Amino acid sequence: MRIQPAIKAAVSFGAGIFITFSQSHSPQVGLYTLAVFGLVIGLSSVALAFARKLEGALQELPMATLATLVGIFALLAAQSEQGQMAAFVALVATWGLISGAFGLYQARRFGFKELQGRDHLLSSIFALLLGALFLGLDLDPVSAVGFFGAYLALDGVHWGIASASPKGK
Repeated sequence: MRIQPAIKAAVSFGAGIFITFSQSHSPQVGLYTLAVFGLVIGLSSVALAFARKLEGALQELPMATLATLVGIFALLAAQSEQGQMAAFVALVATWGLISGAFGLYQARRFGFKELQGRDHLLSSIFALLLGALFLGLDLDPVSAVGFFGAYLALDGVHWGIASASPKGK
């Protein structure tokens, strides 16, 4: 089992299930979920990167930084009284587009014919679609939080399958 995809799977799927079964689909719930998601993904990526050689650590630094910053900004926005929906939309669109673009880079780096490359490619497609959805449509709060939860659940299932798959050659 690959540890980093397993952590991504557990955090993403857990957050997606939380949103799915939450009675409130308010922007505040979405922001707190995004905060936990970002901080756990970011800090666990940093911890795992330090356990690897220097090259592996440098490759994970951009995503870890992005996830941690999105988590911090989401936490700050959730505690504000006004502008929660605008902050949620902006942070999710930012997360989707930047993490999707970086996922495409990772997929190309690993190679599209390799297992890890295909894993990153599929995850980046999910993220880019999420970012485009939040950027291109005027979503109401229930739909926005619901789409974010659906993205998390899909991405969690994908990374769960990826973490249980053999490493390949």
